[in-house]
Amino acid sequence: MPHLRFRTRGVAAIITGLIMSLVSACQAAPQPIVVTQPPVPAMPASEPAASQPAVAEWAAPAEPEAITPAAAAPAPAPAPDPVVVGRPQYGMDAQHSGRSPYSGPAQPTLLRSFDSSGVPTKLPGGPKIDIQSSAAIGPDGTIYMADFPGNLMAFRDPGTGKQLEMVWSFHPEGQSSFHSTPAVAADGTVYLGFSTPVPDPHGTFYALSPKGVALWTVDLGAGRTTSSPTLGSDGTVYTTSGTGKLFAISPAGKTLWTAQTGLILKASPALGQDGTVYVASMDDKLYAIAPPLAGQTEGQVRWTFRFGDFPGGGTPVTATAPPSGSDGLGSGATPTIGPDGTIYIGADNSNMYAIAPDGQLKWQFGAEREVAGIWSSATLSADGQTLYFGANKGGVYALRTGDGSLVWQYSIGGSIYSSLTLDKNGVLYTGSTAGHLIAIDSRTGKQVWDYTNPANVSVWSAPALDSDGNLFIGDRQGLVSLIGNG
Repeated sequence: MPHLRFRTRGVAAIITGLIMSLVSACQAAPQPIVVTQPPVPAMPASEPAASQPAVAEWAAPAEPEAITPAAAAPAPAPAPDPVVVGRPQYGMDAQHSGRSPYSGPAQPTLLRSFDSSGVPTKLPGGPKIDIQSSAAIGPDGTIYMADFPGNLMAFRDPGTGKQLEMVWSFHPEGQSSFHSTPAVAADGTVYLGFSTPVPDPHGTFYALSPKGVALWTVDLGAGRTTSSPTLGSDGTVYTTSGTGKLFAISPAGKTLWTAQTGLILKASPALGQDGTVYVASMDDKLYAIAPPLAGQTEGQVRWTFRFGDFPGGGTPVTATAPPSGSDGLGSGATPTIGPDGTIYIGADNSNMYAIAPDGQLKWQFGAEREVAGIWSSATLSADGQTLYFGANKGGVYALRTGDGSLVWQYSIGGSIYSSLTLDKNGVLYTGSTAGHLIAIDSRTGKQVWDYTNPANVSVWSAPALDSDGNLFIGDRQGLVSLIGNG
């Protein structure tokens, strides 16, 4: 298989639009949406009503930079629930461990699929058919995935036949969620941010009922929203705008507090056990944000870590941006939080970093150098001793969390932009730009199996496991695939 580089013409076009949108401002909110589902249920007077109507369309089959610490330590946050049902969010949990409680298929076979290119989309928000979102799976087994035209789709597996059943689709006219993966609360509420494209990008965050009806919206302001929402165990939803504004939102749709970070590409917030929120930015920094003190509504920057202060060894491989990240600055990867509070994150300079909760560097590891470096979010072993990630060059890496030393490396053709999923049996799953879905033994680094996506279409979607042992992926031609045992 040929080695596919990040600098392909198709990828550059998408990323170019993304970069332009990140630096654009918008003064006007999105246009109203038409309701095609039952009316939105009445909300209690104490809760905000939806600011826009909804549409649910049925479709036919160095040292880190010092920042003065907050005056008080962040308020402790409840520990994550020990039992997780489905796949509620990107990276599985608020710490983005990447671990699933389910087992994956031993003999991969395409059971059913759905071609999202046939979904009617009035005023698409994205330029082409493309799925870079991962699947979220609700407590009832409903699968949620979004595409670049701007459709958030709800699927069910009928158990027979060749096609997944699309239950509903939701599309705010002229908007798209782009890279974002939905989040699903325990009560079935679905969360996802949408935004208008350039030249006037503006973000809106939506909460939908399990039937695809908008319950409320929050105005995210200027910038194109492309990061996935993160759900805390207390129901708080964390999301970011394209301009780097972090929002903490209650399940009722009230903005609890905000904080300003740097420009965001697609990285999602990660929640530490002490309530600190970590946000990776394209301004070359990782931000640690403490919730506000009592009576305040603005979060406080506890510290920032500048990736460029620790460039590592080897010759940098950079290019003139766009595409995004080609200058080696910042990170489009989502942080992963270890059980001891260590933050693990890859950067566009091809380094993986382990950062202590006080912002000090613990260790760094240099992957093979390539333009745009590491976009894959790290995955942690169940014992917290091993870290796994994919890179733009060099395939999949396994590192010891204690010192960052290499355990094994699995080379592939192409690059890895999707985050890895680890099942309960210790098998890792990842997609590649060469159109393959690969299963790897996490203990040995040996291939378990290699499934070729139809027509070798590139896979940027992180594999999602359901309780039946099936994997769900989307590809860059809009095909949603359910892969199970043959």
